[in-house]
Amino acid sequence: MFEGEAITPVIKASFIISSLALILSIAGLFISKRRYAMALQVALPLAIVALAGTFSTYRFRHAGLWLPPLPDNIGNWKAVDTPVAKETLAMLGFPMARGHEYQNQYGEVVYSSAVCAGPFENYHDPTVCVAGNGFDLTAKKTLPMGIGKWKVRAMIFKKSTPKGDLRIMMYYWTQTRRANTATEARMGNFRDMGARLQTGYSSVVQGEQNVIMRIYTVVPPDDIDGKQSQRNLNEICTATYKLLLEDGAEKE
Repeated sequence: MFEGEAITPVIKASFIISSLALILSIAGLFISKRRYAMALQVALPLAIVALAGTFSTYRFRHAGLWLPPLPDNIGNWKAVDTPVAKETLAMLGFPMARGHEYQNQYGEVVYSSAVCAGPFENYHDPTVCVAGNGFDLTAKKTLPMGIGKWKVRAMIFKKSTPKGDLRIMMYYWTQTRRANTATEARMGNFRDMGARLQTGYSSVVQGEQNVIMRIYTVVPPDDIDGKQSQRNLNEICTATYKLLLEDGAEKE
């Protein structure tokens, strides 16, 4: 996996080689020497495949170059910048990312992260990574958020500890710079081909730039039904969604 700008020379070199092969292949169609022409005609489909692959690689990289800001202050919530851990970035293929930790005057905390979404390895689904830390997914539901067509995938994770059950409530969605949102899992080990084809079409054909949002909180033991935790997530997520809309519109 190439990090940051390191992939750019590879793309440029591949474009040059593929373009030369394509030119030679087309020229071979008009040369009278039979063997030479046949050899070049064989190279033609190879050159087309190489160009298509290079173009797809470039477009997927372009899709992961939009990193919108996160809100600094939301009502009574104050934000502290919390960079995404290097280990997490390595697992995701080194995308651009940022994180915030929000805390209000009552000591409640909400965590937020934004990860640029280019190739499929950037789409590490919470049902996999959170479960990998000893949590079980106990509830999942797609929730409309009351703004246009925006929806989130709401999830509850639970882990048994000596001090009792630890519960996490998380909202997950992806959002393009053009304000399109989705909640489906797009990891490589998921077989939701519809979602993966949609991602490929959006990134490669339409040139969409995408960001993955994960916003979560630890549900306190006295919040038995999780209503207060949900209100907190709704407040942080709504402000975040609106800021992403503004940032995307400014850069169009």
